[in-house]
Formats: sequence, C-alpha cells, structure tokens
Amino acid sequence: MSKFLLLAFRNVFRNRRRTVMTLFMVGGGVAGLLLVGGFFAYMYNGIREGSINNGLGHLQIFTAEHFTRDEVRVLDTGIDNWRQVAAAIKTGAHVRGIAPRIEFYGMVSNGVKTSVYMGSAVDPDAEKSLGFVTHITSGQDLDSKPGGEVEALLGAGLAKSMNVKVGDGLTVLAMTSDGALNGVDVQVAGIVNSGMKEYDDRYLRITLPSAQRLLQSDRVTNLVVGLDATKNTDSVYDALAPGLRGQPQNLVLKKWIDLATAYNQIHSLFNTIFIFIGIIVFFMVLMSSVNTLLMSMMERTREIGTMLAMGTPRLWIIALFMAEALLLGALGAAAGLVAGNLLASLIDFFGIHLPPPPGSTESMKFYVFHVPMLMFGSSLLVILSMTLASILPAIRASRLQIAEALSHV
Repeated sequence: MSKFLLLAFRNVFRNRRRTVMTLFMVGGGVAGLLLVGGFFAYMYNGIREGSINNGLGHLQIFTAEHFTRDEVRVLDTGIDNWRQVAAAIKTGAHVRGIAPRIEFYGMVSNGVKTSVYMGSAVDPDAEKSLGFVTHITSGQDLDSKPGGEVEALLGAGLAKSMNVKVGDGLTVLAMTSDGALNGVDVQVAGIVNSGMKEYDDRYLRITLPSAQRLLQSDRVTNLVVGLDATKNTDSVYDALAPGLRGQPQNLVLKKWIDLATAYNQIHSLFNTIFIFIGIIVFFMVLMSSVNTLLMSMMERTREIGTMLAMGTPRLWIIALFMAEALLLGALGAAAGLVAGNLLASLIDFFGIHLPPPPGSTESMKFYVFHVPMLMFGSSLLVILSMTLASILPAIRASRLQIAEALSHV
C-alpha cells in the first residue's frame, strides 16, 4: 500500500508546472469559499446580536390574541398582570432581566405641522440593565425618574420633519384604550439614528408610565426577556414555556429568531448565494480537473500499456488515477485553507469598510470569521470534485489495449 501511495505521489509531481496550476485552481476555490462564507458568518452574527441588543431581546412574551387578531382599541390584546409574569420569569436560569414594552401609534404636532409616528414606551432602567443600545446622536437617553416634563426620543428623520432639536417641545396625540383622543406635551430629550431611514422617519419613544397615562391603560404590549448569552435561548425557552400556560391570560413565548424578520430574510438570501457560489466552484474544479487528468493520461499511455503488459490489474490502474486526484485535491485544499485563513487575517487586520447596505446610513465593516465547519466543508467539496473528475480519465486508462498503448507516440 505504501508503494502504491508513493507511486501516486511521484506521478502527481511528475509535471510540476501542471500540478502547481491545478493546486492554484483548487486552492483558489477553497480560499474563495472561506472568504465569502466567513464574511457571511460575520454578517449573520452582527445582524443577530445587533437585533438582540437593539431591543429585540432573546425571548418575548405576548398574549395569544396578539397574533390571532388585530387590536380594535389600543392594548386590548395586551398583557394584564405583567408584573406578576415578569417576577416569575425573572427567577429562571440564565435570565438577565425583563423589560416591559408598549407599542402604539398616533400623531405628533409642533403647532404648525402634524405627522404620524410609531411609538414605543419602555422602562429605561430595565432596558439599560439588559444592555440594550440606543443610538443617540444628540441629547441624552430617557430618565425613568418621575416629575418635570415628559421626555421623548425622536428618530432623526422625524425630528428633521418636525423641525425640532433637543430641548424643544411637541404634542403627542393617541387614542386611549377607551377610544377617546388624548394628548401629552413632551420635551425632546434626544435624537436617535438607528441606521434605518424608514424607521427613523417615524420613531418616537417615551417612558412606560407616560405612555400608560397617555393611553389610559395599565397593560403592556409584550415583555422582552434578556439572557446572559444567545446560545442559551433554546434551553431557556424550553424551561419557561410550560410555566406560561398556568397564567390567567393565554400567553405565548417567542424566540428572537421568530421575530427577526429581516435577519431571516437576509440569512435565506445569502445562504442561497453561498450555495450557488459553491456549485460554481464545484463545476469549475470538476471541469478543469477532468481536462488536466485526461492530458496526464494521454502523456502516460505507453507507461500504462507497459503496466498492463506486466500483469497490472485494470482496477489497479483506476485506483491509481483516483488516488492521484485525491492527493491533488487534498494538497489543493490544504493550500486553500492556508491562503484563505491568511487572507482573512489580513482583511481583519486592515479593517476594510464597505458602503452602507440598502436602507442603512452606516458603512459596513468587511470582517471574515474563521469557521471550522466551513473549512471542513470547503475542503471536502474540492476533494470530492477532484475524485469525481478522475473517474473518466481512470476508466479510459484502464480500457486501453496493450498493443495500441505500447505503440502510442
């Protein structure tokens, strides 16, 4: 067996120029897959953790009605005894904290102009305890202490549309839970830039007590549960979900991935792109390798005839060609792993930035993760491609007639 492998190794490096070109091709395919896949992995991680830390949380609690029907009046599908629910959930393992939320809509006016807003009411202390990030470009975050003016955070687009700055006043109007129109004067505490223009054009945030006075309801839309690590989401979900069934209201627990619509769409899109790139690499390696191995077979026709004349089994000829292709694929994969990881490290070191993606106003960092499963999968792909490419040349070599092979020029 050792002599067989040694012969395959010597045959691989018989024509060094052709071998080097083949290694460049195979290694380039692996390196390309590592760079693309590593960047996609970085992007997935950034979108996932960014969504969670921007307020999505790891888990969220709603009433079942929230998903089965539209609200007739504000908060009529909200959670009643949310304080008791929060207290029970907070004692669970890996639970970092719970933040109540109210989502509502209405009109905002500066006395001259009126615009529509998407309102979010929060407990600032609970949000900060969970590490949620509010991207404030000017001013400061909301203060949870009662008294004084009702404070509000505005999206950059809404603030520009209403021609207000930090310290200016606005009137916020909304329908109460009884169907009446209510209003409250607010002072702009800060301007928020989330990076999503459509969101910033309508975003308004006030404190939870202010929203409950405005809407005249003690309910909340949902409870956001923050964990100590994203990897614990499934285990905490399995532990908490049964306990919610014993509550007076019919409550449901949702994972972050069930609520992160943008993440799921991006993940599906770029996974499809990566699979398409992988198919291209597969056929590129396959077609070029078939041509290379056929050339090698033609050059060694007399040698093959001599081996057959000496009694070498034809299956042994097939195995020899496939072993050479397997060795070429393994060497190419190794070269690709080294080149891909080296290029990824250089890219990460220099900190390259890409233009802002559609719908965003911030540039995107080009960073590449080193993913072990991706390295294994890419290597396996090119090795499989090389092995399949060797089948046709190997079969043709094994079917050569001894007399014709020995007389080949």
